[in-house]
Amino acid sequence: MGIISVMKKHKLITFFILFVTLITCLSCANGKPNSPVHINYLDYSNDGLVMNMVELELSNIKYRISDVDDEAVLIDQCNALAAIHSAESVNAELTATDSFESPYQVTKSVAGYSVTAEEILSAISASNKQTIMLAADTIEPDVTTDSLIEHNSLISQYTTSFSKSTLSKTNRIFNITKAASLIDGVVVEPNEVFSINDTIGDRNRKNGWKKAAAISGGTYVEEYGGGVCQVSSTLFNAVLMADLEIVERHHHSWPMSYVPIGRDATISTGIKDFRFKNNTEYPITIFTNVDEENKELCICIYGTKSEQYDYIEVESERVGYEDKKPTEYRLDETLPAGTKVVEREGRRGKRSVTYKLYYSADGELIDKVVAHKDTYASISEIVYLSADLYY
Repeated sequence: MGIISVMKKHKLITFFILFVTLITCLSCANGKPNSPVHINYLDYSNDGLVMNMVELELSNIKYRISDVDDEAVLIDQCNALAAIHSAESVNAELTATDSFESPYQVTKSVAGYSVTAEEILSAISASNKQTIMLAADTIEPDVTTDSLIEHNSLISQYTTSFSKSTLSKTNRIFNITKAASLIDGVVVEPNEVFSINDTIGDRNRKNGWKKAAAISGGTYVEEYGGGVCQVSSTLFNAVLMADLEIVERHHHSWPMSYVPIGRDATISTGIKDFRFKNNTEYPITIFTNVDEENKELCICIYGTKSEQYDYIEVESERVGYEDKKPTEYRLDETLPAGTKVVEREGRRGKRSVTYKLYYSADGELIDKVVAHKDTYASISEIVYLSADLYY
């Protein structure tokens, strides 16, 4: 309202244009005008078109101020002008949406402006022209649109698949979806430590989890919450790519099929957790999406991008094997003669190294560092034998 805006070198220059019209002659015997003085205010929109005219009447005021009484009356009118034609700034705001691709809707900030009664009075007093131009002070919002977007940008994203038949069981997908929904939209403040166990709670029947395949004792068993490790592993990779500090992380008994070797993070109620610290100066937000049609889980982290690099890629490689463990034979006298039952398959252990690669915006490799090293221990095969085979 009442602004002509000119963008020049990225600075907003705001002018108030006051048209002071001397309606009658100011000369009279006692030095005071015998008719009112009118100040006509033309209200311009940002494109410079005249929208309306506001007329303020100043009675018995000299154009050139000469006494305190006249000035006091004029100040009252100037105060009214200043109040009408000043505006508070408006902060930019974020509103959550239902879109995973665009999780935020930004309400843009609006700069405020102000002009004081003293400035209006001084301009009127000093001018002998009908047109008075005043520069208004710009009031910048505390939270600008640019700063809000800067501190809520996509900084990492990682996707895993559960399309394989062993990964796409109904109960497993249910548990993945439940765990992902519980961490969706979680904000982690600077220096705060996020715990996935604390966030999703104990996996049991009471809390609404379903039984699905999970690793226990070196073999697959049915447990409540089976499949949630795919969520913690997907989050682990997103955290690595966001360069956040890993506080606690455990690999599985053997590498998982849904992430490369060395890039899994197992969790277990009350035993093993995945935790990381927001080591940045600004909050970060976790967003998740489960695409049941394409059988994919995607996790994004939004926050403030680093000034040192543009993005991080994570790579890992197997660097060796552990020695095999000998088979464990156990007696089961209930087995028919000549019977052999494999209770647990043996697995040869592996060693891996995981790297973080830092890139500039133009794709130039800036640095490559070792993120961590893993050793997946060998697991012995367990075989039960009937008495005749055992002795």
